[in-house]
Parts: sequence; C-alpha cells; structure tokens
Amino acid sequence: MPRQRTRAANCHAVRRCAFTLIELLVVIAIIALLISILLPALGNARRSAQLLISQTNLRSLSQIGSLYNADNKGSFINPFNENYDRTGGYGSWARVRKPGYPGVWEFNGPGKWYSEMYAFHWYSLVANELREGDWASDVQFAPLDPEPKNRFLENVVYNDNYDHWQVIWDTSYVLSPTLWYAPERYRDLDRPTNQTTSAAASLVRRNRIDNTVFASSKVVMWERFDNSKKSRTPTWKVPGLDINIVFDMQPYSPNWNNPQASPTVATADGSVARVDMIDLYERAADDDPERARAWIPTDQWNPNSSNTLAPYAMANDHLENASQEDPGAYPAYFWATRDGIQGRDIPR
Repeated sequence: MPRQRTRAANCHAVRRCAFTLIELLVVIAIIALLISILLPALGNARRSAQLLISQTNLRSLSQIGSLYNADNKGSFINPFNENYDRTGGYGSWARVRKPGYPGVWEFNGPGKWYSEMYAFHWYSLVANELREGDWASDVQFAPLDPEPKNRFLENVVYNDNYDHWQVIWDTSYVLSPTLWYAPERYRDLDRPTNQTTSAAASLVRRNRIDNTVFASSKVVMWERFDNSKKSRTPTWKVPGLDINIVFDMQPYSPNWNNPQASPTVATADGSVARVDMIDLYERAADDDPERARAWIPTDQWNPNSSNTLAPYAMANDHLENASQEDPGAYPAYFWATRDGIQGRDIPR
C-alpha cells in the first residue's frame, strides 16, 4: 500500500507539472502576442513624437529668422554681398565668413547652383551670432534625419582639431535661395546660370520682409524630407510638361518636393504648417495657363551628386536628385519659386 500511494502521488505530481508547463507556455504566448501588438503601436507613437519635435524645431528656426530680421533692418537671412566683385578685391561673391574666424567658405556649386548649397548650411553660419551657444543646439537637426547631426558630431563635437568657429555643417532644414536673389531670376522657366565674378549679373539682392507680396504663402524654410513616410516611389516630374516616369519603390523617406510628400514648412509671416505636395502639382496642371503659372517653379531640383552634393558630404543622404542611386527628379518647389520672394508657394 505505501508503494501504491507513492506511485499515485508521483503520477499526480507529473500531471501537475504538465499542467504548470502548459500554463507557462500559454502565458508566454499571450505575452508574445501582446508584444507583437504593442510594439508597432509604441514605434508609431515614438515616430509621432519625433515628427512633433521636428515641427517644433522648424518653429524655433523661424523665430531665429525673425531675430535676424530684427537685427538687420528687416532683411531675410543673407550672407552674400551684392557689391562683391573682383575689382573690389573681394573675389567671388558667394564667400562667407564666420564672426571671429578669418577663414572663408565659398559655396561654389557649378553654374546655377553657385551659392545655393548655403541653403543647407545657413544655421552654422548665423546661429551663434544671434544667441551665443545656439550653434550646438539640436534645434537644427530633425530626429528622423540623422545624417546632418552625424556629420556635426564627427567634424565638430568629437574632433579635437576644430571647434565650431572653424567648421561649417549642414542642417535638416532648408533655407530658400529665393531669399538672396531678385524676383527677376525666377520670372521664366530655367533659372539663369550665375556669374561667380558678378553678383549684380547674377541678380543677388538683399530681400526684406516688405518685399514679399504673399507673406503667409511664401515658404522660407522647410524639412528636406517628409519623415512621416518610411518609403517612397521616385518619379520624374518636369515643370510645365505632362511627363511622369515612375521608378521602383525605395526604403527612404521622400524628398520634400516628391508628389507623395507632406513636409512641414515655415512661411514669411512666421507660421508653420504641413503641405500636401500633390495639391501643388494639381494646381500646376490647371487648364488655365495663367492660374497654373503661379504654381510651376522655374526649374527642377536636380543637383549633380559628384560636383554639387559630394563636396558637402551630402551625396549619400538619399536626396532624390535624378542620380542613378536616387532617381527621383521634381520641380524645385520652395527652392525656385515663380517670381521668387514675390511669389506664392502654398495656397493661403
């Protein structure tokens, strides 16, 4: 009898262990299921928070632009002197200095791009002049656009050979070149090539807030990518022509001017908004040529990777620029606005 009771007890213990193991597996399965449900939601919540930070950054940068306006008689951010020429001993006009540092940087992109890559580097050249210490602020970097910050950390923060006075770097937020050119440069399709020895011939000008006709519709800064989207389908769009070539989908965020994009922008009146680019494309396709004209930029945004982007270490940032690696090419919305500072970028 004692031996039989021991066997019964052992069998009962085995059954209890089996039930315990099954229960544990059920609990693990439930936890795994909950994780699979919650992780995407947590990821989406984190991404939404990062997008909100980017929007807040752009609002702060717009305020920095307003500080510049106040300190420079209403002028938009502009480091270029329209009076520079060879006879005056200054050399090429697209040269920029940092206060307190004798070095000179020349934004010497080829042809029509001469001076225009300043659009990505403006913050590093004016921030500390406005408020000391702002040169290192994260306000210049979008959380979901890591490459500019990586370059900043490598070249400035972690580099013992340089400090911020001796280096320039790019930001996640673009400054419109229309701020330092006369409206005449953007009257007709295909903006003209710049002349490095003559700012006047290149139509360089110090524009002021009073020069805007549609302040609430004129975009002055924007995100270079629509980071709310994780992938893009590159297309080929030509201003004023019904051409639409579609490429394979890529695992990168779309350019701000991709028809699929909805970038955040800041306008000349200081407001910030998200823009559905497809709306601008539809307006540019209006059957009425006069109505369509206002929404057709005067050129494409298609800088060459090797001689326009590579000198600034931007060739591998996956900006859609008609290259083999990044084939998308689009009208230069916000970059080459029809009628420049006097034109409209968004319908308001």
